Amino acid sequence: MIDMDKINLSHNLLGCRFDNWLRLKRSNPITNKKQGRFISVVTFFMGIPALLEWLIFYFPIKRTKIQRDPVYIVGYWRSGTTFLQNLLTRDPQYGWFDPVKTVTFNNCILMKRVLAKVQKNLLKDARPMDNMDYELDLPMEEVFAQATISTQAISHMLVFPDGGNGVKYIETAFIDEQDEAKQREWRIAYDYILRKVTYLCKGKQLLLKSPENTCRIAELKRCYPHAKFINIYRNPYKVIMSTINMFTKEMELLCLNKPAPREVIEEVSIDLFERIYKKAIRELENMPQEDRIDICYEDFCRDPEGYVEKIYDHLGIGGFQEAKPYFEKYLDSQKNYQKNVFTLDSSLRDKINSRLGFYFDYYGYEMITG
Repeated sequence: MIDMDKINLSHNLLGCRFDNWLRLKRSNPITNKKQGRFISVVTFFMGIPALLEWLIFYFPIKRTKIQRDPVYIVGYWRSGTTFLQNLLTRDPQYGWFDPVKTVTFNNCILMKRVLAKVQKNLLKDARPMDNMDYELDLPMEEVFAQATISTQAISHMLVFPDGGNGVKYIETAFIDEQDEAKQREWRIAYDYILRKVTYLCKGKQLLLKSPENTCRIAELKRCYPHAKFINIYRNPYKVIMSTINMFTKEMELLCLNKPAPREVIEEVSIDLFERIYKKAIRELENMPQEDRIDICYEDFCRDPEGYVEKIYDHLGIGGFQEAKPYFEKYLDSQKNYQKNVFTLDSSLRDKINSRLGFYFDYYGYEMITG
């Protein structure tokens, strides 16, 4: 028997395809044996209906055409990407990855009703990094679905940090820098998850958000030439502090071996920010102006509806007036939302200043020096 004490029933790998779980398990040490055994049991038994679902729907999904390339929201973790996606997906013209299609991607058709009931309870407090709840009618990051069928996912870093050695999974986000075999694994898995959800959403254009997509804007543009990109940026001090908090809390919940120490999480957060945005700025600038827009988080929070209209106008997206009542309803529901508040210490401030000066200059943020 597995002792259910200290078992995380909402662990992000519980929806993993069984063969993918075995690949991850073989290539990483697991010291949290209890959670590891539980994932093995769940993925094994869920693998049976998952295989049946794959056999039944493989050809309909394979034949599904992505008629309109996705709209992508990009930006570093804790930059406001979730708020922006939650708002934009109120527009019924879009399709997106809800929790069932994401966390339990491999069983999201045949077992949809059962899984929806289970997840409604399990995901209630599943966002430890802020004061928001997952809801079944709100979107999630599509890369979590990809992580259930592929080893090429940065989210595996939180599960297998191995005291900091698990940063190997960071490199999976920079897919165009990987060898051809890894690139091919990523493309096949990513194209499949988009086709499946397009099929389930009856051909709607997908609106997608994942911070790690910010590492591969050019690659996504090559795969989906007519894709549009909304880049939301925020004060780097607040972003880094909030990201450190997020990585720390998520690692505590998901880690299956040795958590990374605070100094490693801090270094990874800053280093990843630097690498991502030096690459993202270049790739966004090389894109046609009509295919991308930059949005300042602080300005967006002051006038979200006005900025949504600006996004629609700039990117040539129709339907703003029709969707406006849905936007207003969601914004009204968020009026009492309270953001986390962090204190910036001088050591972290100096690290940020020394590494991210290019970002301050490019986006016009004032650097604190004393």
